[in-house]
Amino acid sequence: MTSIGIDTNVLLRMVLNDDAEQQAKALAFGRSLSGDKLGFVSLIVLVEFSWSLLSRYRQPKEQILAAIQRLLKIKTLVFEDFDAIVIALERSNSSQVDFADALIAEHNRNFGCSHTVTFDQRAARSITGMELLA
Repeated sequence: MTSIGIDTNVLLRMVLNDDAEQQAKALAFGRSLSGDKLGFVSLIVLVEFSWSLLSRYRQPKEQILAAIQRLLKIKTLVFEDFDAIVIALERSNSSQVDFADALIAEHNRNFGCSHTVTFDQRAARSITGMELLA
């Protein structure tokens, strides 16, 4: 089995309709994936993907979370730390919890961290495993 890493801009073109030529290429690439040739999505790409949709494309949080959930269902894509992504999505359903922050906290927990320090007061209040560095 072969894995092919997918960059954020390709993942964005797979779900957005803002550049017809790039979208066609991204979708053709997606259709070329199979059980023997999987697309790999790293946590870095997924966080950048969510931030891009939020900040550049001004998509609402619910739409971003739905896009990530749809991506997780694609059988020809594999995700780094899948379980952390699922937990971060669940936690992000709260209006006070940012997906990227929840994913960082959960990923760090999976690597044995007792907690994650942050200067983000909202994250420290609302995400288990985040502590304010004061």
